[in-house]
Amino acid sequence: MKIAQLTYSYRPIIGGADAYADLLCSTLRGRDHEVWVYQRAAETDDPFVRAAPGWQARLRPRDFWLVPYWLRLRRGELRAMDALIAHYPNYCRAGYFHPRLIGLSHGVTWDDEPGAWRSQQKRALAREAYRRCSRFVANDTFFLREVGVDIAPGEGAFQEVEPGRWFIPNCVDTVRFSPPDAPDQRAPLITVPRNLYRNRGVHLAVEAFTRIAAEWPEWTMEIVGADGQADYAAEVRALVRRLGLSDRVWFAGGVPWHAMAPVYGRARVCLIPSLCGEGTSLAALEAMACATATVVTTAGGLPDLPAIHCDPSADALTQALRKVLPGWREAGQTQRAAVTAGFALEHWQAAWARVVEEW
Repeated sequence: MKIAQLTYSYRPIIGGADAYADLLCSTLRGRDHEVWVYQRAAETDDPFVRAAPGWQARLRPRDFWLVPYWLRLRRGELRAMDALIAHYPNYCRAGYFHPRLIGLSHGVTWDDEPGAWRSQQKRALAREAYRRCSRFVANDTFFLREVGVDIAPGEGAFQEVEPGRWFIPNCVDTVRFSPPDAPDQRAPLITVPRNLYRNRGVHLAVEAFTRIAAEWPEWTMEIVGADGQADYAAEVRALVRRLGLSDRVWFAGGVPWHAMAPVYGRARVCLIPSLCGEGTSLAALEAMACATATVVTTAGGLPDLPAIHCDPSADALTQALRKVLPGWREAGQTQRAAVTAGFALEHWQAAWARVVEEW
């Protein structure tokens, strides 16, 4: 089959959704499908990537909400495809004309202000996509509940939850992401693998650590991620300085996905402090696969994961860290076993093969 993915970004691989698109490419090509990816205008030498065309797209290359409109200009090429996979509900609009359109969610985008007009419009777009796509894949149960499906956290993984509607959580390559050879040499380090967007809650991690730092003087924190929102990134750096943590908290910047395993492996604890807009976090799964004890909030689809959960607040994160730091080794081993059993990549690959091939 000839398959096109429609998404905001893919190359270069920076975030979890980019890694997801890459895994889809390799999985489907491994089953003898031809796969292209249509994305925003970006510098890449990948011959299978097509950029949104037109001078408008070049002027506003990073506009998440406008890219689907520019992708409509590729309709002639997309008609020749046997199937389309549209990441995010609003990108489904670029492919509604196609008889084999598979919609895909990466969490929700309206849980920051649930009652606001803008949030209501975003949820309406999601419900429209869920209804109109030939098939739809959600990577967390929170999204499914938001579009009206009666499903509990973690229920129905890798299955059809309604006709043509699937719950396929993110999964991880447990060979690529595995514990380091010398686990006892891990530093007393908390890693926060988050690009700096406000909804990722990095400031909560810093606020929680200021209390932990006083009680556990040997521990440090590393924030691994690019400056997604420049003003927010500056705010978090200023917070670190104001709290007197500059010698205990550092910013590693963006790290390529293929180089992340050693980042998880050198830390004892991983913290995912998201406020909203979260699916079944790839970063959390990758960290747990590396036997790094992982604490996550209850935002979005995170309750689907076998991590340690707490409310998205500095107080709750502090309490969770106080509990996990003394037993980080045992917690990491338990989580590694749970991820290997329930979130190994082969489950994800088999489910996606059924979605794409069994029409």
